[in-house]
Amino acid sequence: MKLFKYAVAMLFISFFTIVAGPAALCALETGLSQDSGSSASPVGQLSSGQLEGKKVFWISSYHQGYEANDDIERGIRFILRDSGIQLRTFFMDTKRNDSEAYGRQAGIDAMAQIKVFQPDVVIASDDNAQKYLVVPFLRNTDMPVVFCGVNWDASVYGYPAPNVTGMVEVDLTNEMQRHMRAYARGNRIGYLSGDVETERKIVDIYNRRFFNGAMKSYLVDSMASFKEAFLKAQQEVDMLYVYNYTGIRDWDRLEAELFLARNTRIPTGSHNGFMSPFVVFVAAKSLQEHGEYAAWTAIRILQGEKTADIPLA
Repeated sequence: MKLFKYAVAMLFISFFTIVAGPAALCALETGLSQDSGSSASPVGQLSSGQLEGKKVFWISSYHQGYEANDDIERGIRFILRDSGIQLRTFFMDTKRNDSEAYGRQAGIDAMAQIKVFQPDVVIASDDNAQKYLVVPFLRNTDMPVVFCGVNWDASVYGYPAPNVTGMVEVDLTNEMQRHMRAYARGNRIGYLSGDVETERKIVDIYNRRFFNGAMKSYLVDSMASFKEAFLKAQQEVDMLYVYNYTGIRDWDRLEAELFLARNTRIPTGSHNGFMSPFVVFVAAKSLQEHGEYAAWTAIRILQGEKTADIPLA
C-alpha cells in the first residue's frame, strides 16, 4: 500500500502536466488564485452594468455537500460574482433519491421554479437534470440551456439542440488503465461504486468503449455490501475502480479509509478527486472547471451570442 501511495503522489503531478493538458492546468491555476485571496472579478472586463438584472437559474441534479456538486457550484459562483446577474439554485437531490418517480417529480418541481423565476438562461448540471428537466420541458424551446457534468455522451439527450449547449464530462480512462496495469498481476478489471443511475451509465459506457464487456461491476448500496464486494474483488480482478461512494447510504469516511488501508491488495483508482483518500491512483477531472465553463457560456448567451452557434465542449 505504501508503494502504491508513493506512486500516486508522483503520477498525480504528471497527470496535470502531461495528460490533463492546458485545461486542467488552467483550472488548477484558477483554484490557486482563489486561495490566494484574489478579489479581481472574472467579469471585470465587461462594460459596467451590461449584465445587471439578468437572471441565471442553476438546476443541480444532486445536493449540497456532495463534493462534485460543490465544485460545480464553486465554479459558477466564482465566474458570476460581481457581475450583477441574479443567480438562483435548485437541488434535485437525485443522488440520494434514485427512483424514477422521485426524479420525475423533481423535474416537475424544478420547472415550476423556473416559471416563477423567469430566468434568461438555465444551467443544468449532471445527467439527471437533463433526463428529468431539460428533455421533457426545455429542449427545443426558446429558453437557452447550458449543461455540464453530463457523462461521456450527450447525444442520448438529443444534444446539441437549437437551445442547448454545454460541456461533456469524460475520464482519463486509458491513462488510468496504463498506470494500474503497471502494478497489476493480470488484466482483469472491476468497478466498485454506489448503485445509482449515473454509475450504471458509466459502467455501461466503460464496458462498451474500453473493455469489450469484460469489466466486472460491483454496485452496492450499503457499507456492509461495499466491504463484502471489495474483499471479493481482491480475488476476482487484478485492478479495481473504486469510483464513487454516493449511493452507499451509510457510508462512513473514517471506517472506509481504515478498511481499505488494511485490505487493499491490488491497484485501485478513481477519476473523482474526492476519492483520493480511498484509492491508490487518482486521475481527476475538474468539476469546478465545468461550473466555470457553464457560467462563462451563460454570459456569452446573455451578451447576445446564439446558443446554437456555441459548439459542445
